[in-house]
Amino acid sequence: MTDQDVRTMTRACATQVQRDAAPVWRKVPIPVVWAASEEEAPPGAWVIAILDDSDQADALGWHTESEGDLIFGRVFAAPVLDHGGTALSGRLSVSAVLSHEVLETFVDEHVNLWADDLKGAAYAYEIGDPVESDSYEITVSGAGPVSVSNFVTPAWFDPQASSSDGFDHLGKVTAPFQMTKGGYVVIRTEGKEQQHFGALYPEWKKTAKLADTSRSQRRLSPRSGR
Repeated sequence: MTDQDVRTMTRACATQVQRDAAPVWRKVPIPVVWAASEEEAPPGAWVIAILDDSDQADALGWHTESEGDLIFGRVFAAPVLDHGGTALSGRLSVSAVLSHEVLETFVDEHVNLWADDLKGAAYAYEIGDPVESDSYEITVSGAGPVSVSNFVTPAWFDPQASSSDGFDHLGKVTAPFQMTKGGYVVIRTEGKEQQHFGALYPEWKKTAKLADTSRSQRRLSPRSGR
């Protein structure tokens, strides 16, 4: 990965937040900017660092909260490239992983929101996971198309929503709480959380969801002030 690669994907993520995600989620868009290092990030920024190697086998990325309300995340390039992915294009790309983490931090930065399906279960507020395998392109001036992650809308978390509301950006799912064959969800029933994977969810990625530092594990473990 080069600094220019990361600059380019950062610009794509900024466009996605402002143009696609913020309006549908009815949130004020946050600036998504590139910094050469964490030390150069603006004070108070939520820093998502792109690193070479994962701290857990095959983990692609995660975001979390530490003591003092410090929101931060990590994206790992090596697992993407090792499994046939690229920096900036295709379904499996570092840019799509970064987009995924940016979007989920944008909607639920504290990683603590759940949605009740009115049938005895609650679904984690992860807007990229249910459609994780799908991406689309955003054209960055001077750099061309860059792949970013698909994401679900607020209607996906509403058991009373109708199909006219639209459940994800690309129209891949047709009902609340539905995931694609390459998607993933965390569901809480009777006080216990479980992970559910789509039929085509890659085995190597399932391992990453068990990482202690992953967003999924954060859902599956008590917060304990972390």
